[in-house]
Amino acid sequence: MKSIRFPVPLLFLLLMFGTAAWRGPGLWGEWGLPGIAILSLIVCRSFPPRIWAGGAAILGLIALYAWNPTHRWNEGVGLLPVDHVSWLPGSVFPEGTRQAWGLAAAMLASCALAFQLSENQVRRLQMAAMLGAAALALVVLAQRLEPRPFPVFERTGIFINENHYAVFSNLLLPVVLALASRAHFRAVQEGRPSSPAGVFMLVAVLMAAAVVLCRSRAGILVMALLVAAHVVLCRRLVRRHPFAGVPVRGWGKWAAGVAVVAAAALAIAAFAREWHQIGDIRKEWDFRTGILEDTMSMWKSRPAWGTGPGTYSVAYPYYQSEAYQDGAILHAHCEPVQFLSESGLLGGLWFVLAAGLALSARKGGSPRAEQIPPFADLERRAFLLGLLACALHGGIDFPLRVPLIALIAAAWAGVWAGTRPGRMEPA
Repeated sequence: MKSIRFPVPLLFLLLMFGTAAWRGPGLWGEWGLPGIAILSLIVCRSFPPRIWAGGAAILGLIALYAWNPTHRWNEGVGLLPVDHVSWLPGSVFPEGTRQAWGLAAAMLASCALAFQLSENQVRRLQMAAMLGAAALALVVLAQRLEPRPFPVFERTGIFINENHYAVFSNLLLPVVLALASRAHFRAVQEGRPSSPAGVFMLVAVLMAAAVVLCRSRAGILVMALLVAAHVVLCRRLVRRHPFAGVPVRGWGKWAAGVAVVAAAALAIAAFAREWHQIGDIRKEWDFRTGILEDTMSMWKSRPAWGTGPGTYSVAYPYYQSEAYQDGAILHAHCEPVQFLSESGLLGGLWFVLAAGLALSARKGGSPRAEQIPPFADLERRAFLLGLLACALHGGIDFPLRVPLIALIAAAWAGVWAGTRPGRMEPA
């Protein structure tokens, strides 16, 4: 089954990213993004059966949750039990579950569209990611460098806080670095004296600087790990292809070492700046673990199917400890635990298996002649590094509850699945 060569999937993908980045009641409304996602699935419908089956399984189960409400929300009163089918998945807040269905539909479309992209279209996606990352990094740098009497910032770029921007930047950073490395490798192999690799590296430096200035501790730490991983990846590629025109120069090794040391030093400084005393560490640890304990109590009350996707902020107040009574806890600050509390063991297993089925799809077409280093060894691993960075952030935050980040992560997963070695669609 051949994918669409005209870049309709790429255009829809970029439109969805733009909608997620600028969505609001006055622009697209609550169902604007799911509407575009469904339209894209209809127009670009030549997806492998496994993607359709996995997506239908995910959306079908969420719809079942919404169809079987276990509670009704009353203003001024809260959740009131209603009659429902007790042995089926049910939602304590169907409105939130319907919103979760919309985001899941958009993520499915993002993954499926990215799966269809040819290698050339993946490079265009990388270029678009680089341009978006550069623009937002400049916005964040301008915000953080602007003189003001008190360092209080309402937003970080288009995100409500610095941690979400850090996840966004770290999702894109390995892809931008891979773009720079590919440009350099091509220039050396073709005997060209210059390449756009320096421009791409400058964008990567701006992204890293923006993460540092926004002072996201986790973001700086993950950024340091990504820089180290990219340096290791490039060194392995150079050793594997020593006769392909990929040079090993002293200044290159020196620059790579400086980059890793600088990233590690910035990560250490970020934690040292915030945590001056052991008491600060214990206070934050107690805050986060307390939320997780309450969330686990929430799951234990409904272990099989959970409270329903998109219901955490409404259900959590019924399980929260006294220490959190004065605040509004909207997320568990840990994606796996919140996912477990909303979906339960059976629902979570269903979602994981359905996602695995979709990502196990294969794309038809003849294997293309490999470039050096192969696409699978450089770009494909870069997309995987971005996903791993998002997963690390998900252990202490809630990145997948932010539509733009969720769509990018789904697209990266689609690219990773669609560029599986040996079955790449010719460019």
